Amino acid sequence: MSAIKKSALALVILSLVSGCNTRYVNSGNDDTGSDPSCSIELPSEEVASLKAVNEGLALGVALPAGQASNSIFKRPDLETVTVQHFNQITAENIMKPSYMQPEQDVYEFDDTDRFVAFAEQNGMSVHGHMLVWHKRIADFKQNCSGSIQCSQYMTDHIATVVGHYEDRIVSWDVVNEAFTDDYGSGSDYRNYDNPAHGVEGSVWYREIGKDYIPIAFLAANAADPNALLYYNDYQLERDNDKLRITLEMINELQVEDVPIHGIGFQMHITHDVPSSSQLRSALQQAVDTGLLVKITEMDVRMNEYGNVSCYNTTVAQAQQKRYQEVVTTYLEIVPEGQRGGISFWGVTDEDSWIPDFYEVPDWPLLFDESLNQKHALVGVANALK
Repeated sequence: MSAIKKSALALVILSLVSGCNTRYVNSGNDDTGSDPSCSIELPSEEVASLKAVNEGLALGVALPAGQASNSIFKRPDLETVTVQHFNQITAENIMKPSYMQPEQDVYEFDDTDRFVAFAEQNGMSVHGHMLVWHKRIADFKQNCSGSIQCSQYMTDHIATVVGHYEDRIVSWDVVNEAFTDDYGSGSDYRNYDNPAHGVEGSVWYREIGKDYIPIAFLAANAADPNALLYYNDYQLERDNDKLRITLEMINELQVEDVPIHGIGFQMHITHDVPSSSQLRSALQQAVDTGLLVKITEMDVRMNEYGNVSCYNTTVAQAQQKRYQEVVTTYLEIVPEGQRGGISFWGVTDEDSWIPDFYEVPDWPLLFDESLNQKHALVGVANALK
């Protein structure tokens, strides 16, 4: 880092702490013990309520629920923070197809009923996640054969689940991750598995073809005509070819008057990818469809290469800047009438999927493992003002 950049960083840090009582904690999630370089100064001023900063925007968060060991319903402190800062919630797992319908003609609504009731009791809306995916589906669906049988299984699930929550769940991820990543030969519909690239095929595309997507949206709209219906995918903000094929699919749906209302950018990003120009371009292309644009699962990895030993003040400041940049860009590019909102994939670093999945320590979310507010939360609040 150049001397100029170091000086600038020092000024940023100084401006946050001067004249204030400082609070330090060990960052945790590392093996450095009491190493002072791994202590981090907490933000000097707490955000009273994130949702109150911009009351017109849906600000959501994904929550563990049901029988999970870290379920929100086993953690009163997590309930308190969620209600304080967010006005929309998404179930992390319990609304995925295999949880909702573990066997043919068997639906499990107890956990999701409690989840939706919790939202209603606290003045929050629910974004449903999700109806059709190539993962997390029961064996009888995975083994369906032919367009007629597979379409029936898929639409029965959609009609039953969406119908059960008609006028109670404001929006749904109807189809999730229909396309492969671009590994040099272009993005395409998921068909058969490609283990060389870690690609998992979709039984829905294999047996029905690409028509499974409009069929799913039509079924969801029939079950709840008032619900907002999204297509949701990852890396749309940085994989140009995946974005291209996604927008082509959306155009086909629009031409055929299929009811699709929004595009979901999962926004699982790192501290430096996508670039600012990539992000702005991707969001603008989505806006140009005329649909709602929603950030559905945002988190920010800070240890992509596994070379950061702990979460310290330098890392915290960089993460604050990144969150602020992305939210600011979203608000600049997406007109108010097309803002589906912003949702984060978890409240606390302790619950993030990222450290286990990538097998390195990381701190991707807005609150630390003790539910202390992080600089990242301040960055989001600054952008929302």
